[in-house]
Amino acid sequence: MIANIDKLTYLFDDSKKCATVTKSLVPYSGDIVIPDAVEYNGTEYAVTDILDEAFAECVMLHSVVLGANVESIGISAFEGCTMLAKVTFPLALHVIGMSAFKGCTALEEFVLPTDVIVIGKSAFAGCMALKRAFLSDNLINVEPSLFDGCKALEKVSMGGMVESVGEYAFCGCTALAEISLPDGLLSVEGWAFRDCSSLKSIALPASVASVKKGAFWGCSSLVEFELPKGVNMFDQGVVANCASLQSVKLHDGVLSIGYGAFYNCTSLEQIVVPQAVVSVGDQAFRGCSSLNELRVLCEAAPMCSGEIADAAVYAKAMLRVPAGLVGEYGFARIWEHFENIEEF
Repeated sequence: MIANIDKLTYLFDDSKKCATVTKSLVPYSGDIVIPDAVEYNGTEYAVTDILDEAFAECVMLHSVVLGANVESIGISAFEGCTMLAKVTFPLALHVIGMSAFKGCTALEEFVLPTDVIVIGKSAFAGCMALKRAFLSDNLINVEPSLFDGCKALEKVSMGGMVESVGEYAFCGCTALAEISLPDGLLSVEGWAFRDCSSLKSIALPASVASVKKGAFWGCSSLVEFELPKGVNMFDQGVVANCASLQSVKLHDGVLSIGYGAFYNCTSLEQIVVPQAVVSVGDQAFRGCSSLNELRVLCEAAPMCSGEIADAAVYAKAMLRVPAGLVGEYGFARIWEHFENIEEF
């Protein structure tokens, strides 16, 4: 059954005695209050869900108060509501669907109740005015592209249950200067913080076991970076284009340095390659124009499939290797291109 009551359109489920708000023939506008329950044909139905695309592209919608019984918000439910400035979420809410508030360019802040356990991919992507986001305490994953392109985002609060930060989750959040990551975090996926150009520091918890390619690419204000001891691969372009980066700490268990890992880190003066490293990827040190010392602790020259630097780096940087290995490095493929090699 479907009916329009007080300017809202509902689908009714007689077996469960619940109602779902769905799309209307006339776009919703103004200030909307979704009731806890609605009466139809003498029967009361709890309003429990917002259907996929129910309010999508309702460009004159200003605010929404969700009723106390709403448990889920569907895919793209409010996508493209460009004048939506305020949303009040109920305590009963558990699920926010993919792209639910994508492109809500007037939304400045939201606070999620504790029991929200799932927020879909790109749920708040493109919310250009969003400054503050308070995620729920029980959220397990920050899904891919969750805040992609939220250029005004300054503050994000997340609970201690979060285990992963997904691909592109905070990509392009150019106003984000700091963020606190929970102690139980296990992974930071590819490009998660790409182009967060105001991010000055990042403390990765010891629990982190994976930092994927380009995770901090283009974080041009980042000054120092330390890889957690549980991560054994410094992946492709992890800190590439971090122009202010001055200090990088790689622990003794790192086995490989990926393609373009330090690409265009123009402020980096010294890099220490740990003893366990067996391979260094193409262009790993390309564009490191301030690099004075590349200290390689490896007893055997790491394998290189292609050029690891450019001519300027090969000419300027002093390659320092363990005692007695100047000859080996001087004849090793790619490493031979360094014009200055000495032992330490």
